[in-house]
Amino acid sequence: MFIFLSLPSGNEQPHSDFERNTLQTFQSLLTDSHSILAKSEYESGYGNITGYQLSYEDHLQGKKIKDWPIHKYNKNQPWEETQEYSILPNAVSDKVKRFWGKELVHQGGNAYLLNISGRADGQFELIENEVKPVKYEIPTFLQTYYNARTSNDDTDFDNISGGGGDGRKASDDDIVGKAPKIGNITKDGLISLVVQSYQYNFNEPDFQVVNESDRVSNAVVASLELNLKDYLEVEDHMINMKGVYFQDTGSLVATSNSAKFLGSYGLSHLAMNNESFEIAKKLMSQFNEAKNNKDVTLDDMNTAILRSIDQCEIVSYFQFNRTSFSYDELRYIDSELREPTGRPLPHAIPQLAIKEFLIYSPDCGLLLTRKTDTSFTGVRSEVLQSQMKSVLTGILVLVCIQLYLIFKQSSEARTPGQLSVISSKTLFLFAFEDALLAVMSLLLSTLTADLYLLLACIATVAFMSCGIFEMRFMVNVLTIQANERGTTWWQIMRGSSYVPLDSSNTESTPATEHDEGPILPIANTPVAPAPPTPTPQQTEPVPNQAWQETSYSNSIFATGFTLTIVAMFLIFSSLGWRLRYRIIFEYVCLIFINSYWIPQFLRNTLKNRRKAFSWEFVFGSSIIRVIPIYYFALFRANPLRHRYDPVLCTVVTFWVAFQLMLLVLQNALGARFWINEKWLPKAYDYQQVLSLRNLEEDGFSSDLLASFKHKTTTTTTTTTSTSRNDKNTGESSAHVYVECECTCPICMTDVTLPIIVKEDIEGNSRKKLHALNGVKKDYMITPCHHIFHVGCLENWMKYKLQCPVCRTSLPPI
Repeated sequence: MFIFLSLPSGNEQPHSDFERNTLQTFQSLLTDSHSILAKSEYESGYGNITGYQLSYEDHLQGKKIKDWPIHKYNKNQPWEETQEYSILPNAVSDKVKRFWGKELVHQGGNAYLLNISGRADGQFELIENEVKPVKYEIPTFLQTYYNARTSNDDTDFDNISGGGGDGRKASDDDIVGKAPKIGNITKDGLISLVVQSYQYNFNEPDFQVVNESDRVSNAVVASLELNLKDYLEVEDHMINMKGVYFQDTGSLVATSNSAKFLGSYGLSHLAMNNESFEIAKKLMSQFNEAKNNKDVTLDDMNTAILRSIDQCEIVSYFQFNRTSFSYDELRYIDSELREPTGRPLPHAIPQLAIKEFLIYSPDCGLLLTRKTDTSFTGVRSEVLQSQMKSVLTGILVLVCIQLYLIFKQSSEARTPGQLSVISSKTLFLFAFEDALLAVMSLLLSTLTADLYLLLACIATVAFMSCGIFEMRFMVNVLTIQANERGTTWWQIMRGSSYVPLDSSNTESTPATEHDEGPILPIANTPVAPAPPTPTPQQTEPVPNQAWQETSYSNSIFATGFTLTIVAMFLIFSSLGWRLRYRIIFEYVCLIFINSYWIPQFLRNTLKNRRKAFSWEFVFGSSIIRVIPIYYFALFRANPLRHRYDPVLCTVVTFWVAFQLMLLVLQNALGARFWINEKWLPKAYDYQQVLSLRNLEEDGFSSDLLASFKHKTTTTTTTTTSTSRNDKNTGESSAHVYVECECTCPICMTDVTLPIIVKEDIEGNSRKKLHALNGVKKDYMITPCHHIFHVGCLENWMKYKLQCPVCRTSLPPI
């Protein structure tokens, strides 16, 4: 799947002569525009470049492109930056001239940033009623092509020579989209600018600078990604631009590009003066030539057309702040950041700090500027990458600690008695979180080369944790708890899942075909009676342990991998949701994924056990999994730009602390401290008091009865209440019980147990307990009616929760 996702997409090829001719025409348009740019002069104006033919004033007067050229420029009447000749209204150009490119750097003084690659975030506000929207027209041949591609009829492209796909004359109404355009934001909000600046043109191999006069050492080409959104993130707009950054003045001008506005070909005339024009002209000529217009594909043309329909055109101006370093110091810093050699760097690396900006959309009539009293700052790409490395290193350390904790815990919990109390759902939540981290790290490692090693290490360690140790731990737990399948919570809380189908045949039923026989030899082995006829109610044979482990492993892997992939795509999808929905999703997911101790709390209650995991694992795992939440929600300058959200930390911390408190209370007050004892079923009693009637009617084997040795007859005196009307009447009874001996199948020595012989006490459990008050009980009776020493059976059950004689599952003590 990852190979498939990382494969490059193929370019669509022309399928007809009409498409091929349209593409060639579009390539010729770009070539002609590049030629016009290369030959242009500041005094001569834009030239016949798509989107630049008409000035702002011409649009207001209703002039058309077919009227071009409208203005004649020469030395006596040169082109000027006014709305009569320029695409910029006077309201825009006047504002730009007040802040953009006004302060030149002097030799040895504080300089502007040389490398502006990075990201800056700030806030903007709308300036209303100062500009009017103008209408840009897409070239006629592209209109015809678009109409033909979107028509519902089966018109053959080869037979179309003009007009719309339905025979109509192509018009702008065929192209103008009715849906809200990208960039047409209507409210104040947040602005984010991601800049990727190129190297100097003589260091860029694609620019192919040969002549010394074409070298530019004080400006670079920049690629920009502009993101605009309102505060609630209901509106979210992303626009790509190309521009030129002038290092001497710290000023950046950039434009969008589409089929109706070839912004980068006329950008040089937006530089506000002749000197900046010459620099921008050289750089944009080299940049556009490097793109090699002959390599423009049908996909590129289709993208340009769709942008002209769906997107507002943008002209933007950004003015950066000065740094506290000189040119030489900035070059030293840039060199060390780009190719680290271990040389010392200043503690405070200069940030991207934008002093002022103005964003103008001609066709949408928008004018945006920096919101008063707000900052527009960010970090360099190299600094951001260094921060990401630090964060990933920290995550790697946390994952390694978690791996150590799960390894230690799985090593400590090896006996069936310990594994039977552990909740498999708790382990599944741990493994699911680790698997999600592993899969996301593996996917992201294919997208970034600089962070590949760290992401691959995180993915490897997380896979080891969830795919080896946690999965094996879960399989062991599920295998031990397999005897609980088909039993009710009531039976489990009672402490026994063993419910005999026919008490008269419980002991006498021989082993079935799949049984391996008794684990220990039986003293005085009885003669096996004929096997009973199976009934429909009889349970299915329990499969062997190897088959169970394979089944559980496959089930866990299939379920876990499917849920992990679904969750990963859901998380990536949520990044594009509006703020309110994203916050709700984040809270729900974090509360759910950090609910890992709730299943264990319920499991402890179910099994009446105070403690399942070591406190080192409980507190260590909890702390490890909330540390990243604290970092991203409380540290404002985190590299992922996660919002500052102390409420999220409070909620998650309270939820995890509440779960830990429940476990601590269970350990101190008992597993069922929160349940009224009257609501609880009676737990199975391994040291129950037997009577002669029990021996005869409850399924004890004849061999066991025959092996009883009458040891002594004990007399005791009891006083019981016979009725409410005779509370003071007491009776003295002799010969209440006898002490008998039978052989313990584990140590093969005698075990002594009392047998009630007085008939009026046999049916009264309270009288039984009172009659044997003070008698030492050094025996244990299993649900399958086998008798052992207390120490023998307890030691046995530490390693196997099965009867040593008949393999019946035993409830934990």
